[in-house]
Amino acid sequence: MVFCRQMILILICFLHVVAVAESAEKVDFNRDVRPILSNACFRCHGPDAAVREAELRLDIPAGLFAKRDGKAAVVPGDPERSELLHRIVHTDAAQRMPPEDSNRKLTAKEIALLSRWIKEGASWQQHWAFQPLVQPPLPKLTEDSWSKNPIDQFVLRRLRSEGLVPAQEASAETLVRRVAFDVTGLPPTIEEIDLFLKDKSPRAYEQMVDRYLQSTAYGEQMARHWLDLARYADTNGYQYDTERTQWVWRDWVIDAYNRNLPFDQFTIQQLAGDLLPEATPQQRLATGFNRNHGITIEGGIIDEEYRVEYVMDRLVTVGSVWMGLTVGCARCHEHKYDPISQKEFYELFAFFNQVPEGGRGFNPQETIASPLAKQQQRELDLEIARLRTELAKPVDDRTEVEKWAREISSGGQSWLVLDPSVMKSSGGSKFTKLEDYSLLVGGANPGKDTYDIHARTDKSGLTTVRLQALTDPSLPGGGPGRHSNSNFVLSEFELTAVSVKDPQQTQVVKFSQARAEYSQRNYEIKKAIDGAVANSNGWAVDGPTRKKPVSAIFVAAVPFGFEGGTELRFRLRHEANFGTHGVGRVRLSVSSAPAELLGYDGPPADIVQIASVGQGERSEPDQKKLVTYYRQRYGIQKVLMDQITALERSKAKAFPATMVMKDLAKPRDTFILNRGQYNAPGEKVAASVPAIFPALSAEAPRNRLGLAQWLVDPSHPLTARVTVNRYWQRLFGVGLVKTSEDFGAQGELPSHRELFDWLAAEFIREGWDIKEIHRLILTSATYRQSSHVGAAAYAADPENRLLARGPRMRLAAEEIRDNALSVSGLLVQRLGGKSVYPYQPKGLWMELNNRPGYSRQYPQGQGDDLYRRSLYTFWKRTVPSPMLKTLDAPEREFCTLQRSRTNTPLQSLLLLNGPQFIEAARQMAGRVMQEGGDSVEAKVVFGFRLATGRRPTKEELALISSVYQAELIRFRGDEAAARKLLQVGAQGRNSRLDMVEQAAWTSVTRMLLNLDEAITKG
Repeated sequence: MVFCRQMILILICFLHVVAVAESAEKVDFNRDVRPILSNACFRCHGPDAAVREAELRLDIPAGLFAKRDGKAAVVPGDPERSELLHRIVHTDAAQRMPPEDSNRKLTAKEIALLSRWIKEGASWQQHWAFQPLVQPPLPKLTEDSWSKNPIDQFVLRRLRSEGLVPAQEASAETLVRRVAFDVTGLPPTIEEIDLFLKDKSPRAYEQMVDRYLQSTAYGEQMARHWLDLARYADTNGYQYDTERTQWVWRDWVIDAYNRNLPFDQFTIQQLAGDLLPEATPQQRLATGFNRNHGITIEGGIIDEEYRVEYVMDRLVTVGSVWMGLTVGCARCHEHKYDPISQKEFYELFAFFNQVPEGGRGFNPQETIASPLAKQQQRELDLEIARLRTELAKPVDDRTEVEKWAREISSGGQSWLVLDPSVMKSSGGSKFTKLEDYSLLVGGANPGKDTYDIHARTDKSGLTTVRLQALTDPSLPGGGPGRHSNSNFVLSEFELTAVSVKDPQQTQVVKFSQARAEYSQRNYEIKKAIDGAVANSNGWAVDGPTRKKPVSAIFVAAVPFGFEGGTELRFRLRHEANFGTHGVGRVRLSVSSAPAELLGYDGPPADIVQIASVGQGERSEPDQKKLVTYYRQRYGIQKVLMDQITALERSKAKAFPATMVMKDLAKPRDTFILNRGQYNAPGEKVAASVPAIFPALSAEAPRNRLGLAQWLVDPSHPLTARVTVNRYWQRLFGVGLVKTSEDFGAQGELPSHRELFDWLAAEFIREGWDIKEIHRLILTSATYRQSSHVGAAAYAADPENRLLARGPRMRLAAEEIRDNALSVSGLLVQRLGGKSVYPYQPKGLWMELNNRPGYSRQYPQGQGDDLYRRSLYTFWKRTVPSPMLKTLDAPEREFCTLQRSRTNTPLQSLLLLNGPQFIEAARQMAGRVMQEGGDSVEAKVVFGFRLATGRRPTKEELALISSVYQAELIRFRGDEAAARKLLQVGAQGRNSRLDMVEQAAWTSVTRMLLNLDEAITKG
C-alpha cells in the first residue's frame, strides 16, 4: 500500500508539471473544472439523491470540501491529500473513479487540470448561468479605430488576446443582402440595393438597417423563428392529425413583433394574458402559445394520461424557451446535473395544471379576431366605399340590354335540358329517368361510384353545361343527395363530345371555370373540373342546411359540338371520405349563350316575351321591367353588387374558434408523480420556483401571471441571457452559448462571457426592446465583417466562435423558397391570414397518414395561395411540407430551439426540379426578358443581380452568356422539350413570351437560383 501511494504521488506531481507547462493562466472552475466533474462525476455524485453513491455529492461546496472519516474529496492547495484525485488515478481498477462500467474516463489533460486547480486553492464558483446578471464595464482598448459600438470592444479584446485581427468590412452588396435576409427573410430588390449603393452619407448603413426593421416583413421573419419555439402547427398531431385553427394566434405574433411589443410584455401576455386585470381579447389570444402542443382525438385514450402530457409539454417548453434548461429531466427523478429537484419540477408543473381540459378535445376555445384583421377591415371598407361610388354612377347600358334581349328572344340564352339515352353506374346504382329528364339514382350506394350519362343534341357552338342537384322526397331527408344527412358530393366532372356523323371525331371538353349557387364550406365546385383536383373534396351541397334545388355551371374553354349532331358523354364521379355520399337526383342542360349572360336558370317566359318585342315597340313599364331584370342578374350593377356582397361577407365573417389558456375557478391539486406516471400521485405540492433562483415576491400571485412576471424580473439570471443568445444565434448561426437548448451544467460556456452578460443586461436596460437589441448587433463592426477570409481561417475556427469574420450560412428552408418567389416576381406579400397549400407531391398525405376520413387528401391551393410566404404554408405535424422538411425545417412535434443545417443530394434535386422552383425560374426568365435590357449581356447582369445581389465578374458574365446561347440552340431543335419545361407547375402563372427564348432563359435562371451564393447569406 505504501508503494501504491508513492506511485500515486509521483503521478500527481507529473501531472502537475504537465499542467503548469501547458498554461500559465489560472484555472477557472466554471470554464475548466465543472465540465469535467459534470461529465465524469455528477451522474453518481450529483443532485439526484436516489442514485447518489457513497452519500458523496460533488456539485456543491459542502460535498467537495467537507471531511468524511477524516478525509476530504478536495483539500484546497494540497493535491496529495485530496481523495478525489487519489481515486481518479488509483491503480486498482476496483477503487479507481469513474468506474470502468460507467464508460467514462478522464484524459491526462483533464486530470492535470484538476490537480492544478487544487494546487491553486480549489476556488469554487456557482454555475455561471445561475449567477446574478451584472453588466460588466466596457473594455479599455488602445488604438481602436475598428469598433462601432460596445459589442466590438469586447470582440476586439478577445481577438487581440488570440493574436488575431478582424476581417475587413464586407462589400456593400453583401451587407444589404445580409441585412435584408436577417431582418425580413427576403432578398433586397435591385432598387433597394442601388439606393444603398448611392447613399454616401455617414449613416447610410444605419438608415438601411432601420428601413428593413420598419418593414412588416420583419414581423413575419421574427414570427417564423418563434413558431419553431412555440411548436406551432395547423394540425393536432398524433395518429389522426386533424386540422386546428391556431393561425389567429400566429397573426398575433406577427403583429406583436411589428408593434415592437417589449419582450417582457411579449412574455407575460403569451404565458398569462388571460390572467391580466381586465384582459383584452388580444391578451387572451396571446396565450395560444401554450395551446400549440399536440392533442389527440382518439376514442380509446385515458383522458388523464394525455391531459398530464399536455401540461408536461407546456412546462418543458417554457423551461426551454425562457430558461434554456432541460427541466423535463426532473420529471421522474432529481435532475442528474442541474440543481432542480423532482419536487421543484412539480411545483412548476402546478402553474400549468389548472386548464379546464381533458386529454381528448380542444377546450377551452374562444372566437377572437386576428390583430391583423383591423388592417384588413380597413382595406375592405375602402374597397366597399369605392364600389358603392361606382354603383351610384349613372350607367348607359342600353346597347348591352338590347344585345342581351336579342340573345334571349332568339333562344340563345335558354337552357336546353338534355334527354339521357345511356345511364351507367360502376357501383351498381340504378337510374330512374323522370318526366323532367332528371335522373333519380337509387339502389346500391357505394362510397365511390362513377356515372356515365350520354345524351344527344343537334346544337353546336355550345359554351356551357348546367348540372342541377334536385331534391326528391325519396332521398334521405328529402334533400338532393344520398347520404344519410342529404349531402350531395361530386368529385369529378368530365365531358367528351362525339360527332354523330363521324364517331371518330371527338372533342374532350376542357372547362375554364365553374360556379355554383351554393357549395358546402371547403367543397368548392371548381375542384370538380376535369378532375384537376380529383379527390373527395369536390363539389358538395350541405343537405342538412340546403334542402332545395341547387345548380352549378361549367364554362367551356372553347365552344364544343359538331354540325349534324353531337353525342355528349358525361362522366360524374363521387368519392366519399368515409361512408356513402352518392349523387341523388341530377339534371343536365347545355347552352350556346355567352357564359357571362347565363344565370343558373333561364329567364322567365314574360321576360322572354318582352325581349321578343322590338325596342321602339315596348311599353315603358315593360322596358323598365326588362332593364331591371337585366341589371339585377347580368349588368355592371349586378357585378358591383356581387362584389360588395362578397366583401361585406368577408368583413362580417366570424373568426374561427382558437385555443387559449384559462384557469379553473377552483384550483386543481398537484402531486409529485412517482416515476412521472399520471396515475401514481405522491406528495401534494404548491406552485413555486426552484430554490437556485430568486424567490417569487411575497405579493406575486401563485399562478401563471406570477410565474411570467418572475421570469422577466431583472433579478432572474436566465431569461435575458437565453433570449439574447437566440438572437445572436439567429444572426451568426451559432449562439454566444452554443448549446442554446441547455444553459445547465452539461451545456457549453459562453465564448465571450463578458460580452454575453453585457448584451443581456443591455437588453433589460433598454426596456426589453427587441428591435433595439437587433439594431445594436446589426450595426456592429463584428456583424459587418466579410466572411471571405480564406480556407485556413475556416479550418482554424469552423464555427466562427472567435468572431474573426462575418456570418455566412445557408438560408433557412422558408427563406430559400421565398427568395425564389421574390426574385421571380411571384411572391404575394399579404400580411397574415389562414394557412395555404402550395405545391406538394400528390398522394403524400394518404401515403404517410392513411387514417380514414381525416385529412388524407392535400387540397392544393390556387392563384395567390400558391405564392404566399412560406410562413403561411399549412403545417401538418405528421406530414410537414416535404419541400421545407428536405431543407431542414422541423416537424414541430415539440419545441425546437435551433434547426440543423444539412447538405444532401435531395436538396439539390428539389431546387432543380421542384415545380415551385421551376415555375419561379420560368417567371424570373420572363422578368429577365422584359426588364433586363436589350442585349444578352445586360439580361445576364440583371438576372445575376436578382439571384445574388451583385454584378457578375467578366468571367461569370461570359460563362452564363454561353450557357444561354447553348440552351437557345438546344430548344430551337427540340421545341417539345421547351414546351415541357414551361408547363411544369401547370396551375401556376404563364407569361406570353417567345417559347424557345423563354425556355433558354429558364435554363439560365434555374442555374442562377441554384448557385451556392443564391441560397447563402454572407
